[in-house]
Parts: sequence; structure tokens; C-alpha cells
Amino acid sequence: MKTIIAFVFLLSLKYSAFAQTEFTLNDDLTYAVIKDTDGFVNIRKAPNSSSPIVGKIYKNNIFSCETNKTNWWKVLQIRYDDHHKSNWLEGYIYNDRVLLLSTWKKISRKNVYPDSCVLKNDSLIVSVRKTSFNPGKHKLLKKSHELLLIDGKGFWGTDGEIPKESIFKLKIIKNGKSIIIPNDSYNDLYEPHLETLSISYGPKNAIYLSMSNSDGAGGYTIIWVFKDNKYYTRYIDDSEE
Repeated sequence: MKTIIAFVFLLSLKYSAFAQTEFTLNDDLTYAVIKDTDGFVNIRKAPNSSSPIVGKIYKNNIFSCETNKTNWWKVLQIRYDDHHKSNWLEGYIYNDRVLLLSTWKKISRKNVYPDSCVLKNDSLIVSVRKTSFNPGKHKLLKKSHELLLIDGKGFWGTDGEIPKESIFKLKIIKNGKSIIIPNDSYNDLYEPHLETLSISYGPKNAIYLSMSNSDGAGGYTIIWVFKDNKYYTRYIDDSEE
């Protein structure tokens, strides 16, 4: 009986993680971008137009949004410096300035293999490959048995442990043409969960590709942003860690 309960629990965790990659975090929290002709939206300290401005969110950049039945929605955007130290932009935005990525087009055709995952439709092919992490091929900086840097960089996917797996290759082909994706958009991302790969694409040639990865402790969501058939930026959210 205990074996059955454990199996059901693990299965629920798997599908919970998969549901999260459809650009939602829970029933009320979802990933979003702005819509505004000025190219940015002011974030207010309180949910009203006379409240002080605490920051701006720019076009195509990701943030998480707490939806509700009012006109003002709470938003959060996480930003990192070169050492992966985070600071949070938090406040309120009028809901007619928000585009929820969960409402955009998806690709339902997914093939998951032991070392890769492929999403495909008539115009898009997206693939992610993973490989075993070989510590001997990397420069590891440790302090008191805690891993701090890999090849001189911070990293995501473990809580100070040596990773077991890494993302080896990310590839997008749109209308038969490959999009150039720099290695540094994924070479610091570890413990990939291929089954969580998801895509959301919408107006003006915007593509958002997401994965939720973890070793059990160092959980994070990565969302890569592509605009006009070019790599634009990425957004990393480790707030659920």
C-alpha cells in the first residue's frame, strides 16, 4: 500500500510540474508580457493611477502576474546581476495592459525521449537535448563542499551540489530556417526536465519557450524569448525554489 501511495505522489508531482510549464504557476499566478504602444508600462506601488511609480516593465519582457477580479493586478519581475543575485520589481499594473502567455497559441505535438524533447507543428520545430554533466570537463569553485561557480559563472538547477545533467543543445527551426541561439542562453542551466518543455507564440513573431527544471532543491523556470526570428532574451524565475 505504501508503494502505491508513493507512486501516486510522485506521479502527481510530475504532472504538477508539467502543468506549471503551460506558463502558469497556480490558479491565480501566471506569466505575462505587456501590451502598450509606448513600449513600456509603469508599475505602481499601490493599485491606483495616482500611486507612486516603482519601476517599468518593457515590451517582450516576462513577469509573473496575480490575476483577480479587479482592474489592477499585482505583478512581480525578478532581475539578476552577473553573479545571479536577484532583486524584485513588485507592484501593480492595470489589467488592460497585460497579455497572459497562457492564452497564446501552443504546440500540442510533443515527443519526449530519454535525452531529448521535440515540439513540432507545420511551421515550428523546437528541440532540447540534455547530456550527463562531466565535472572533469569544467572548472568548479567550491567553498566548504558547496559548489559556488561552474566555469566562473553562477548556475541554476542545484542547491550547491554538482549537477548530474545539463542542457546540451537548444534548437528552433521556423519555416525551414534555423534561429541562431547563443550557448550562454542555456549553458548555465542544469537538471533539465524535458517533459516540461512548452511553447507559447503569438502576435508579431513572438515566441516564448519554457522549461521547469530542478534537482529537487534548486528549482527554477526558464523562459527563452524570441522576436522576429532572433533570440531576444531569457527570463529565470527561482521564486518557487
